[in-house]
Amino acid sequence: MAEDDSHEPSVAAEGGSDENEPICGFQASPRKGGHVVVAIDIGTTYSGYAWSFSGTKHTINAMQTADPYKPEGSTVATKVPTTLLLDPGKNFDSFGHAAMMKYNRELDENEQKKWYYFERFKMKLHTDKSLSRRTPVCAANGHELPIRTVFAHVLRHFKEMALRECTSRSDNIDESEFEWVITVPAIWKGGAKQMMREAAYEAGLASEAMPDKLEIALEPESASLYCKSVQIIQQAPGDEGLVAQAFRSGTTYVLADLGGGTADVTVHQVTESGVKELHHATGGAWGGTYVDKNFVRLLHEIFGKDTIETYKAEFPGDWVELVSLKFEINKRTASLDAVTYVEFPFSFHSFLSDRESSAKEAIAAMNNPDLKFTRGTLAMKYPEVRKLFQPVFENIADHLETVIRDVDKVEFMILVGGFATCALLQTYLRERFEEPFNLRMIVPPQCSLAVVMGAVLFGHDPAEIVSRRVRYSYGIRYLGGPDLDVPDLKSEDPSDTLSRLLMTMMTGVSMRRLKFKTFVSRNQEVPIDEEVTHSFSPCHPRQEAANIVVYESDKKNTQYVSEEGVRKIAQMELPLPNVDLGMNRELLVSMKFGLTEIKVHSVDLSSGKEAKKSVKLDFLSLDE
Repeated sequence: MAEDDSHEPSVAAEGGSDENEPICGFQASPRKGGHVVVAIDIGTTYSGYAWSFSGTKHTINAMQTADPYKPEGSTVATKVPTTLLLDPGKNFDSFGHAAMMKYNRELDENEQKKWYYFERFKMKLHTDKSLSRRTPVCAANGHELPIRTVFAHVLRHFKEMALRECTSRSDNIDESEFEWVITVPAIWKGGAKQMMREAAYEAGLASEAMPDKLEIALEPESASLYCKSVQIIQQAPGDEGLVAQAFRSGTTYVLADLGGGTADVTVHQVTESGVKELHHATGGAWGGTYVDKNFVRLLHEIFGKDTIETYKAEFPGDWVELVSLKFEINKRTASLDAVTYVEFPFSFHSFLSDRESSAKEAIAAMNNPDLKFTRGTLAMKYPEVRKLFQPVFENIADHLETVIRDVDKVEFMILVGGFATCALLQTYLRERFEEPFNLRMIVPPQCSLAVVMGAVLFGHDPAEIVSRRVRYSYGIRYLGGPDLDVPDLKSEDPSDTLSRLLMTMMTGVSMRRLKFKTFVSRNQEVPIDEEVTHSFSPCHPRQEAANIVVYESDKKNTQYVSEEGVRKIAQMELPLPNVDLGMNRELLVSMKFGLTEIKVHSVDLSSGKEAKKSVKLDFLSLDE
């Protein structure tokens, strides 16, 4: 399901532009510096941005761009498909429907082999378990580029659009007065977040020298702030004021951000000081694009996998148009009592004719009364459509049930994201949860824009989220003593074994295992301003620097870095001056886990200067 169901040429948060007039009892505090906050939401299937001036931060403006290719009828779009086209020289050409149409309809087959057309590349950051700066993403024709470069092209495109739009509204503003927010799924790990930050640096949104020009916002949190802060009235009978009830102090709700690629689930509670997280963010790859994958499997079943894969290779442009445009549009209107139609490209019929086959014959051979092919269009009745959606619905619902049962009392379920606009999904979840769990389900208007508009509010006041829950236990390795009672552990990482042997030789002490120094434990509540600090000393008298490796663990209590479920995730380089002091040196390492990114600083107590020094925590260099 697409992440864009909005047709409005202009979208603004209700509440007016009066600086002293709060929305729904909430007034964002101004962020230090910056005259404009721009939030960019790169979705799996649809993307866009929103912004507001600091003086009128309650009036949030969604992107407005002319889009003559927009299939819904309006020529103004607030979101466009996440499709990027680069020329043979790897230079930016177009984005959105313009990229899709040019690649599919304007470029001939030989040109398509030379250009770079990317779509649905966001999921690579979630699915690639060995993410690094060298990680590539594959274009439609098989060409590859570093995924950071692809994201940088998209961010630069939206940056230029936002600058033009915002500066056209004010004569007294320049680029230095912009603050930027990029949204990411809450289930993304540190490496994916760092990749987005570095892509933003490459695109010129911020820099290593000015990192505070950019905030990383978590998508379900942003949607939560949007729902809390904007006057939303449900139109269904009996639902008037339902959202206002959901955001009274003390209320607990589960929020599901259902996009094209992932389902992001979190549980929030409203407090007098803001919103706190009651259950760490969870989710999975259960977005609307997985309905597309089931549609492709259906085509394999009808025509044969080899036939479909050969057509896809010979007509890549028409294949993209079939799945990403024609099926995408028609699946939005799928319902219990209507037939869903998908029009096939003319090239598909010619392709089948060359193979002495036809679509009608292939479908007739299946003897399925719920499928029919006529006048170049596949007609699917509801029982067949349900097969495409049902597995995704069940994955989402099963996960929601697990989360709800982990929390004492959930009073509301809020659905946002493009997939949340699916009427079939809404019906399924209402039947599964409202009566059995005694909760009310809310689908706010413009729910596909909830994340990007809420991210603007987050940019103005990141402290509105007062605490978060960590998904894993986090810690660092350190050298323990010669333990006699060591549990049965898996084989050590070779680098850990080498570290242990080297330290044994240098210190003369038998280091039986590298221990896990816990900073925070799985599902622990961490206020946003809380620092966790530990003291460390050199491993040997002449040590001039320390390479600190950070680990995550699936368990609450971890003793050794070699236990099952413990993984290296990042490293940081810490200088250790004053070597003449030998072992009589002390280094304090502090981490903040309550923010959207882990922040680290150190203090060298032996230097006599206790000034904090920011430390880069690098998730992308472990294997470099």
